[in-house]
Amino acid sequence: MKKSALMMIALLLGAVSIAMADVEATGEGPSKEQALVSAMRRAVEQGVGTYLKSSTTVVDSALVDDKILSHSKGYVTSYKILKTGKTDDGFSVTISAKVDSKIIKEDINALTIVRTGAGNPRILVAFSKKGEGAQIFKSKDFVEEIYNGIVETLTDKQFRVVDKASSEKFAQQVAATHEIDVDLNKAAAFGLKFNAEYTLLYSVSGTVKEGAVSKGVLLRIKTQLIDNTRSQVITSKLVEQASNAQTIENALEKAARDGGKKIVNPMIEILQKNWMEMQQNGSLYTVVIDGVDDPEEIANFTGMFEKFPLVNNAKELESGGGKTTFEATYKGKRDQLDRDVLRAAKELGWTVKKIRAEGARSSWKKQ
Repeated sequence: MKKSALMMIALLLGAVSIAMADVEATGEGPSKEQALVSAMRRAVEQGVGTYLKSSTTVVDSALVDDKILSHSKGYVTSYKILKTGKTDDGFSVTISAKVDSKIIKEDINALTIVRTGAGNPRILVAFSKKGEGAQIFKSKDFVEEIYNGIVETLTDKQFRVVDKASSEKFAQQVAATHEIDVDLNKAAAFGLKFNAEYTLLYSVSGTVKEGAVSKGVLLRIKTQLIDNTRSQVITSKLVEQASNAQTIENALEKAARDGGKKIVNPMIEILQKNWMEMQQNGSLYTVVIDGVDDPEEIANFTGMFEKFPLVNNAKELESGGGKTTFEATYKGKRDQLDRDVLRAAKELGWTVKKIRAEGARSSWKKQ
């Protein structure tokens, strides 16, 4: 056990050393401060070169210069000045810097001319008890049959689905609050908690007919597909599924499983189209920073933030009362957006802390 633990520690230390590469670099400039900035750029250039040599990635060098090397400070986690000197035109500074190779890799991948497939998104499938109809349509076994039909169809089409326990936990939350129809942020926030890009929320209603020979069920399944990053309903669908059997239980079971499969198919095309558009063009996010309303600071932040590879554009929406609201089209996930907000703030010498997040909106406090 002790040997295994030591081996695990060694592997973890190795992973950290790969992610945080030690680089020595020298920069020159008319002042010591500008020479230091140049040294950081040289350090990051080494990190970029190391990655490109070990990869088949092809990137536009102009984009690398504009989107990565232009804000090298964001990739240097720490540094130590080894020596300073004077040159004919100013000063030189030599540093030993820790460069975050992992972030460099992620950002270079975002700039690749030929991107690998975006894959399929992760989905939270959840049940809402708000559907009208007999109590039998809300029984656990019946709901599970619909859930299984939906998940089976999604996984057959290579979609990733949040585990069943998380789905049930969300269903309990919805039943308790009864707010999902008026506040989509609850669905979005829960989906984001489990790293799901979308939530597929379904409710059930229907009628039961008891004939002399067989029992009949007419099932209606209504679904909402929610984009969790934007807290927005992409599409709503309603399907009907009829079934007959010798017992009500058998008719319900068949209608539930078939209905669950049936409701997914008309949503797949819309889901895939929305996902690909989000990968190519980005999603719209709102960032509120409390403690910033100076026009120059606002311009500096948007200018710095736009330089990150995953940002399509960023603009100020409103400011006043010590707060500024920004809007950005971003091609990454929410956690990557948060990372880039912190990186932009760091390069401006700010310290910010996230104080709230709902769907596609996050609020930060400048310390």
